[in-house]
Amino acid sequence: MKKLTAPLLLIPLICCCSLSAIAMTPFERMDRNNDGTLSRMEFRGPPSAFGRLDRNKDSFISLQEAAGTRLAGEIRTRKKMVSKSGNSLSNKQLVFMDTHNHLVGKRVNGSFNFSRQAGIALENMDQLGVKLNLLLPMPQAPGQKLELKMEDLLPVVRKYPDRFAVLGGGGSLNVMIQQAVKEGKVTPAMEKAFDARAIELVHKGAVGFGEMTTEHFSMNDHHPYETALPDHPLFLRLADLAAKFNMPIDLHMEAIERETAILARLKSPLNPTILKPNIDGFERLLAHNRGAKIIWVHLGWDNTSQRSVELTRRLLNKHPNLYLSIRLASGMRERKVDSPSFPLDKNGRLKADWLKLFQDFPDHFLLGSDEIIKPSNDHPSAGSMKSTVGLLDQLPPDLRAAIGYKNGYQIYRLSK
Repeated sequence: MKKLTAPLLLIPLICCCSLSAIAMTPFERMDRNNDGTLSRMEFRGPPSAFGRLDRNKDSFISLQEAAGTRLAGEIRTRKKMVSKSGNSLSNKQLVFMDTHNHLVGKRVNGSFNFSRQAGIALENMDQLGVKLNLLLPMPQAPGQKLELKMEDLLPVVRKYPDRFAVLGGGGSLNVMIQQAVKEGKVTPAMEKAFDARAIELVHKGAVGFGEMTTEHFSMNDHHPYETALPDHPLFLRLADLAAKFNMPIDLHMEAIERETAILARLKSPLNPTILKPNIDGFERLLAHNRGAKIIWVHLGWDNTSQRSVELTRRLLNKHPNLYLSIRLASGMRERKVDSPSFPLDKNGRLKADWLKLFQDFPDHFLLGSDEIIKPSNDHPSAGSMKSTVGLLDQLPPDLRAAIGYKNGYQIYRLSK
């Protein structure tokens, strides 16, 4: 990395101030929330310098990215490494729980090696105070090129049992549902295979079923579009299995209250041009078996502009078995996203109607940052864990604890 020259930083390296301030580096003076990274709002240099330093393009400058530049100086690193056993050596208290993340990579000689991805996740977790991270395969379709099942993630969980747990079904149960949709029928043989796989996941240590989907948009020509009725017979069957084994269902579903044209930015030719309503079917799924805890994921990340506070409140009032995991995608705060379905205003502050929603249903929200971690750590979602966990700073203490970790441990029946 090229070193910053003096003109690039519009801050003095020496100033007439207190001894404690003089001892601080430029990085430390800018890092107002003391989290070990610089956001665009904190950085007091030109945008071009920020862009050069932000090597992984996650909208933050980390200590590692600043290393060797005048920005870092003789920085006293606050963040420590993680031991081989996975136990944090950081002074930061580890308490929070992130319920939705993905490790991805290439299969080599028939298997995955997620050691680097797990290391990246652990580093982020230690920095943010996240004690436990739930990993899960993304929802997959029949014939999908990148096949990833729960078993591929188990080595990480076994190596770091106090830091990771796993959900299953995205690479198997979801594929079975999509195959049934494609064939237009559900046979007894399908039901038998579906039940057998669900029970196998339970016996192998899954803490929930996921990531499942009823509506998942394609983001490019190689990314499949997936759709199924929320009350499809196999989804109703999964609800019964979830109730039987007391296992939550982690569900990805774009909100479609009314028939509408797909947003122009979703340009993949695999997506339909007209979207069909799915909320009534979702309510039938929720009502089918009240013993099934269903976690509707990605609240705060909306591709239809219909996932509103009003819709969420209405569903929560009617369905006590509905839970929602919150996701603030990396960079959305910095882009000053202005949407009723995004919880922050242009200044990055939590909106009053969102806070009231959380306060009225404090036991029904969790963190689920949906960060997709590659060995190169350059996926567009990099930084979503930081953005999502950062929301907790704007919550009252009791609500912060409930959403930050208490609800997750209770819903997934895990002990701290």
